[in-house]
Amino acid sequence: MSRRYFRFLLPVFAIALLRAQPPGGGPPGGGPPGGGGASGDGIWRRNAYYGELLTFDSCVGHQPGNGSYHYHADPLCLRAQLNDNLRILRTSRNGSVYAELQTGRHHSPILGWAPDGYPIYGPYGYSNPTDPTSAIRRIQSGFRLRAITQRHSLPDWSLPNHTGVSQNLTATQYGPDVSTNFPPGRYVEDFEWVSGVGDLDQYNGRTTVTPEFPNGTYAYYVTIDDTGTPAFPYVIAGQYYGAVSGGFNSSVSTAATDYFNAGTLTGGLTAPAATSWPTKNSTQFAKVVSGFDPSAGASATWDGANTVGSRTSGSVTTPTPADAQRIRYTDSSVYVTSNGLASHTMGPWFSADMTAGVFVNFPSAISTTFTLPRSAAVATTRTNSGMGSQGMWVNGVVLFNFLDGATYTNSTGADSNAGNTPALDAAIVSAASLEQGPQAPGSIVSAFPLFFSVLATSTEAAGSPNWPATLGGSTVTVTDSTGTKMPASIAYASPNQLNFRLPTGLATGAGTVSISAGGLTISSKVNIQPVYPNLFTLNSGALAAATVSRVHNGAVTNEQVYTTSSGAVVASPVTLNGDAVYLVLYGSGLGSATTATATMGGVAATVAYAGPQGTYAGLDQYNVLIPASLAGMGRVEVVVTAGGKPSNPVNVTIQ
Repeated sequence: MSRRYFRFLLPVFAIALLRAQPPGGGPPGGGPPGGGGASGDGIWRRNAYYGELLTFDSCVGHQPGNGSYHYHADPLCLRAQLNDNLRILRTSRNGSVYAELQTGRHHSPILGWAPDGYPIYGPYGYSNPTDPTSAIRRIQSGFRLRAITQRHSLPDWSLPNHTGVSQNLTATQYGPDVSTNFPPGRYVEDFEWVSGVGDLDQYNGRTTVTPEFPNGTYAYYVTIDDTGTPAFPYVIAGQYYGAVSGGFNSSVSTAATDYFNAGTLTGGLTAPAATSWPTKNSTQFAKVVSGFDPSAGASATWDGANTVGSRTSGSVTTPTPADAQRIRYTDSSVYVTSNGLASHTMGPWFSADMTAGVFVNFPSAISTTFTLPRSAAVATTRTNSGMGSQGMWVNGVVLFNFLDGATYTNSTGADSNAGNTPALDAAIVSAASLEQGPQAPGSIVSAFPLFFSVLATSTEAAGSPNWPATLGGSTVTVTDSTGTKMPASIAYASPNQLNFRLPTGLATGAGTVSISAGGLTISSKVNIQPVYPNLFTLNSGALAAATVSRVHNGAVTNEQVYTTSSGAVVASPVTLNGDAVYLVLYGSGLGSATTATATMGGVAATVAYAGPQGTYAGLDQYNVLIPASLAGMGRVEVVVTAGGKPSNPVNVTIQ
């Protein structure tokens, strides 16, 4: 059935294309993560959440070159596994997207343990720390950004981390003045702790009753703001509250008794230090989604091999169990041995300045034992939390803190570290799905600036479907794996977003997108593959950007699958009523494929047409007959597959 049998509704495409938002959220990031030793002056220490944000997977985890998977902040997928007040918005090829529950909240579970023996809870606790019947609410950090324009002094809380350095700095110790290039929050010393601002002390904890400690305990909290974004200091600040008598080691007392081993729970200890570690997934193999082809789904092995010849570090060539593998205890300690791999799906990871736009570090199985004291005690002398391993999450994954190893160098005016933030690059995503990953020649993509990049000198939209090569003072050139350079046509240009079409005829493999504006050129890496279908969506819940064409008694009528409510785009249910009803989907990335298949609610659906929409180059159209068996099914997931590659899932509601 021809696409011309259906009427294309421009507003659907326009809403979907221009509602794009950059991946990740929060402050701009995307430089290679640190994890090595600190460098530079060591005074203005770069905030890992700022510098490494866009290399995190959807679980807020990643790894340095040695393959030690870890979280620096709110461990979303672990929280989802433990039912910690999250609801799922959508699931994509690149992982799930969650939102915080606004009602019906319960006290967060224990998410991890610090080496001083105190627990780490999720973001929610009792509003009155002494009353377990008080309301549950988000527990707030006591840190806030300092009201400074110059970085000439250190905040009180950080002084113990700067031995021999006075609070008021000398000129050679100054950090950069606050600016667009060095915004507030780039360094951890940009934050101050203020009594009464939040619920937590300068170590990011408080003394409180909890479900596991009805008589009270000191506890750290994972902190987020009212939008669900991680809030500084994320987990543990610059020092531990308790006396550190545990940590990572390979020595276990010969007197230790097994609580859990190799999938068998022996028990014998009722203390939270043993019982808070989930064991049901310990025989499950760890799985990773690779950024080289997220549509392939999760795999239990990853050896670093890929189709673009990029060298990667970290690998798992034999399926490896995830989560805690063994828990032992004595009268004084609990020992937890883990491979350092999560039982939730890890990855994919991206980095705009690395080959094919894929972050080259992958997780490895790193067997480690974490010792946890059973009896925690308040420290008489505080221990600095340092950088790197700060404790262990209850799934056996290492907890890292808010540092990434880079610090500012006064003499050079830049951060000094192998993981330095790139000066000029941009994240390249599908304009349809907003997913990073492979892109097909001829597909419509969006670019978002990282750090200080500016993508155009003015804001301008193309005046016709014939998109120009220059718009808003910006031009785009794509270089493919053979070195061939081709110009791209631009649909929309602004300093903070470009929508453009990749040229047809690009060779597959690792390519480069060069964006020139205002005398500067931004270079970003991209993985070009023959086919990689993406579908447009209309809201954060992945509502399909689609129309419905109903054939009734030979006449065709067109309907919308969405409506607006209080300014939000929401689903408008589709009724079947015995008619032949076609869902008309719009996407990009069909590339060299000439046919497609589809499923709706897991049921095979006939694709009557798959090909160009016809008005806009790069815009694909799929006419999919809705199976009559789906009547009354409610929300159903729709996936189109072309060239063996499944699209991002979208959804419609069928009544």
